[in-house]
Amino acid sequence: MKIAIIGNSYFGNILTEQLNKYDTNNEYLFYNTSENKIDKIKFFFNLPFIHTVYSVSASISEGGALQMAMRFRKKIVQHFIGSDVLTAVEDFKNSRVNNELVEASKFLCEVDWIKSELADILIEADVASIAIYDKEIKPKEFEKFTVLTYMSQGKEKFYGMEDYIKLAKAFKDVEFRIAGITSYSEVLPENIKLLGWVNMDDEFQANTCYIRNAKHDGLAFSILEALGYGRIVLYNYNFPHAYYFESSDELIRKVSELKEDFESGKLGVNYEAIEYIKTQYSKEKVLGNLVKILTEPKK
Repeated sequence: MKIAIIGNSYFGNILTEQLNKYDTNNEYLFYNTSENKIDKIKFFFNLPFIHTVYSVSASISEGGALQMAMRFRKKIVQHFIGSDVLTAVEDFKNSRVNNELVEASKFLCEVDWIKSELADILIEADVASIAIYDKEIKPKEFEKFTVLTYMSQGKEKFYGMEDYIKLAKAFKDVEFRIAGITSYSEVLPENIKLLGWVNMDDEFQANTCYIRNAKHDGLAFSILEALGYGRIVLYNYNFPHAYYFESSDELIRKVSELKEDFESGKLGVNYEAIEYIKTQYSKEKVLGNLVKILTEPKK
């Protein structure tokens, strides 16, 4: 059978390639219906022969391709992957909900906290990952207590810069590294180093802790990578084998405890995290689950 994949062009293209390699019994076709006119035409003419329309990025209010899929009575699967959750919340608050589309769609999301956010706006979603971690690495032991994070240029406050500065001031003897940006509008403490675009594999190996402190998050792939390298991860969402924190003060306390453990020789590579990521985010588990969802009969 044929499965049409639409939505986010970056993840859509990657998933299409991965699914075609993994599942040779079915055909997966990506159509960039939001940006490419030719793809829109191809999607329309091929729609009668398609079993499932799978949108990598979800909507509860619109979508021309999804409207066509409804008219042709196709199975529709929509996958929430990030900021589309915030858009859905706003649509719900402003009564911009297409009930017909919601009723026709099977919704997926990547983590439990997104499932909970969606439940608050009356959207029932199943947890299913699109992230695959298949690196085979030998993690380096911790040599020096250092802290790493990632931020996007111009969105530093969204990624928790204020808390990071507070943290750096609390531990002046620790180097705090930020990947992704080369400058900041304010003067930073001397122990914060801006890295710009770097090889993140090297950075994960070189640092002890990785912090993710975004104001809103889906499942950040950097979390999987950091845990896959056996790093000590601090995250403002509950996730297996990561240290959860709710505030900047709690983050400081946890870093203090970890630093003490490191200095006393008690802090080592998180091998349990490595095994968890390899098992739960393998190609077989992730793609096998998606194939089952996408190819099962329409209810």
